[in-house]
Amino acid sequence: MKNLVLIGGGHSHAIALRLWGRSPVPGVRLTLITDSAYTPYSGILPGHLGGIYTFQECPINLAALAQFAQAHLVLDSAMGLDLEQNRVLCDRHPSISFD
Repeated sequence: MKNLVLIGGGHSHAIALRLWGRSPVPGVRLTLITDSAYTPYSGILPGHLGGIYTFQECPINLAALAQFAQAHLVLDSAMGLDLEQNRVLCDRHPSISFD
C-alpha cells in the first residue's frame, strides 16, 4: 500500500479529498496533515461580507471530507521532512511515512 500525504488543509486539498472520495485510487492510502479540522473557504468571503452567508457557513469541514474520502486525518502541524526516510515530521504525533 502506498501512502500519499497532503500537508495543510487549504482549498486545493479540500477539492482533492472530495475527488478522492468519489474515485479513490486502488492501493493508495490518503493522509491529510492539518492543524485544524476546518478551513475558511475564500470563495464565500465576499458573500459573507455582503451579508448573504453567516460565519458558520464559511468554513470547509475537513474532518467530514476526510471521512468521506476514507482518508487518515492527522490534526497536527508538519514541522519538516526527512527525505532520506520519506517521513513527515509532526509536532505532536509520530512521523508519518510517505511514498
